[in-house]
Amino acid sequence: MQEPSLLPINVLTGFLGSGKTTLLNRWVHQTSMRNTLVVINEFGDIGLDHQLLTHSDEQAVIEMSSGCLCCTLRGDLSRTLQEALEDIAAQDKPLPSRVVIETTGLAEPTSLLQLLMTDHWLAHRFRLDSVVCCVDAANGVATLEAHRESQHQVAVADKLLITKTDLASEETVSRLANQLAKLNPAAEQWQVINGELSADLLVGSGLYRTDTQGYQVEQWLKASSYALHQAETPSSAFSAPLKNSTMSPHRSSDHSHHSSNIKAFCFSVNEPIKPEALENWLDILMSLMGDKMLRIKAVVHLTDRETPLALHGVQHIFHPPAPLPANSVHDRVSRFVFITQNVAPETVAELYTFFNSSKEVEE
Repeated sequence: MQEPSLLPINVLTGFLGSGKTTLLNRWVHQTSMRNTLVVINEFGDIGLDHQLLTHSDEQAVIEMSSGCLCCTLRGDLSRTLQEALEDIAAQDKPLPSRVVIETTGLAEPTSLLQLLMTDHWLAHRFRLDSVVCCVDAANGVATLEAHRESQHQVAVADKLLITKTDLASEETVSRLANQLAKLNPAAEQWQVINGELSADLLVGSGLYRTDTQGYQVEQWLKASSYALHQAETPSSAFSAPLKNSTMSPHRSSDHSHHSSNIKAFCFSVNEPIKPEALENWLDILMSLMGDKMLRIKAVVHLTDRETPLALHGVQHIFHPPAPLPANSVHDRVSRFVFITQNVAPETVAELYTFFNSSKEVEE
């Protein structure tokens, strides 16, 4: 099983002015960041403390006061990380135990997640541990209203940090928190003032947790969070496409007009799935709607396997399936979590039922 041996990457994203740099300036001083490589984008509006970091081409990797290391992203993430690791080795320093990447405020996080899957050098050395997104408490609702990038940053995050809460009223913070929960019901929310937050919150959202040397399937998938936030749906809404299916749909609530095109929902399939039905279903979803599939997570049980598989996809791209130990899950139910844009849960369900039923008819 290759996944545990890969170096974990934590992505820090958030719109312009959301407080990412303030957080990093606090975090690089914390002892828990020791032996961490921090990669920041050199085109950011504000860099880290100039006494700690300079944007010089000659100085690719700089050691921070806590023992973590920092370098700037020069366009090509693969090349940047290769050069950084070579520089660290040349200085006879221990290789980092994790990497933190700060994106620009206008970044589409899906592009970075895709790169981690498709770049050969990156995919064989690194694994995604978490996506952490900062949201400005005072301006967050308006930002989500106006900018698609902000919606995507929130939608694909594992953890949401509501920053600058001291500059907003309780009513404003509450409204934002509710809006974030509608966009991404599974993400943990934390409120932050002046960047005062433990860097430990960056880690621990991945499928494999290094500190415990084990898989945390339920915590990674968080399928139950979508059921808790599902919208009230007429009982007949799924009856036609799912009448003969063991798939159960759950939808997140979706009441605001500006986020109505982003949907987070979960499906469960109670019986093992035929491999060809799963492959055909996912192929058609990716070919027809791949750019609208912001993130997909799944734990799947197949008819030809005794142990489950973990799937992770971003738009058109899927990681190779990761085999899981049999004792990492408590039942044989396959669960799929979708975060989509302009794709209805009914469409996904109907396509699944079509391929599942068509195979049964052929047999």
